[in-house]
Amino acid sequence: MARPDHASRPFSVRLQKPSYVELVFSLVLVWGFGDALSTLFAAQVAGPGLEANPWIRTLLIHEPLLVIALKMAVVLYVGVVLLECRDVVERVPLWRAWLLTVVALGAVVVLGNTYVGLVAATV
Repeated sequence: MARPDHASRPFSVRLQKPSYVELVFSLVLVWGFGDALSTLFAAQVAGPGLEANPWIRTLLIHEPLLVIALKMAVVLYVGVVLLECRDVVERVPLWRAWLLTVVALGAVVVLGNTYVGLVAATV
């Protein structure tokens, strides 16, 4: 009996395209949870004056917990709208690449915030 081609490579990895719901969940997780926590971390260690967004900077100065509430509310709204508009979004060419790019940019923002906090902690 002939062996399938993939059986001859014991350490092969097969990647699957993420589903629409997985991408929306990733977006909500990165932009909501990750961005909020990394922003609070950077503001706590480096000070709120380094925040680029003037609205978020104002909230960080007056009440940091409002930053979490605002970011969670916005990203929850975006997640619900994306889930409700799934049929429309999936008709757009390269919708998966667009959502992956938005998630990747969010990850870059989270890493940037974390980097600022870590650098400020070592100074």
